[in-house]
Amino acid sequence: MEVYLLKAKERTHISKAKIIDASWELLRDEGIESFTMRKLAERLNARAASLYYYFKNKQSIFQVLADQVAKETLASIGKEGSWKEQLNQFALCLQGRLKERPCSAQILMQTVPLEHNYLRLINFLLNIVDQVPINDEKKYTSVACLLNYVISFELDEYERSRIDKRLEKEGQNVKELFRQSIESMQSENTNVLQRIYQNQFLSGMGSNQMFQVGLTILISGIEQLTKE
Repeated sequence: MEVYLLKAKERTHISKAKIIDASWELLRDEGIESFTMRKLAERLNARAASLYYYFKNKQSIFQVLADQVAKETLASIGKEGSWKEQLNQFALCLQGRLKERPCSAQILMQTVPLEHNYLRLINFLLNIVDQVPINDEKKYTSVACLLNYVISFELDEYERSRIDKRLEKEGQNVKELFRQSIESMQSENTNVLQRIYQNQFLSGMGSNQMFQVGLTILISGIEQLTKE
């Protein structure tokens, strides 16, 4: 009886909302690699067993986090403009949410779109692409490619930052290592990579400009499908 009362008392100071808020904080402070139910419980000053009253496991928490990102993205999107303008705006809005919510790109990659808002997000995109005179298979593929592009762009940024920090801790200069590798590169063909590096185009890796160029290429590709 005492154990039951203790568990009930623990549950009075935590809730689903508090667990979700603490989850975002833990992701921000320690990253998704270090996310555990034990660490989450410590942050809430509770026992890990108490969390299982609300969530079956870590994955079920991630499902809710992904749904929250989808909901926030939908709330910030307008419906004005052509289908190309709407796709562009959607991608920028989603990118904005992924930058604001820590590790949210990884969360979206590691979850299945089963939750209500996540499904609404996909359906919203499909409604935009439904204006394009292509078959349903190409419409769905276009939506999948767009989502993968936005999410993967943020994932690349996250991983590049982690690698840079690790190498810097080891006393290595990332830019210098990259420069040495490119300059020592031997190729039978024109060394285009070296030329691009010398023109400092690679300094734009992960920039908003680079994101927009890739997005324009993707949307232009969808438009090209209408001419096949």
